[in-house]
Amino acid sequence: MVTKDLDTITDIEFVLLLDASKDFGRFGKTDRKCSRCGNDFEHFTNNSSYQTRCKTTDCIEITSRGI
Repeated sequence: MVTKDLDTITDIEFVLLLDASKDFGRFGKTDRKCSRCGNDFEHFTNNSSYQTRCKTTDCIEITSRGI
């Protein structure tokens, strides 16, 4: 798993991003909000990878790549 500026993301934010990613995978949406700015999350998939990030530019994001 790759995150943008891993040193600046707290453990709580990391878990929030993982939970939001799981919500997108299960339900196609999430009701969770960014803990930094309160904005919504957006989710992108591309073959064997996905990215979940805050809609605010340069906020928090998580990217996962498969084999």
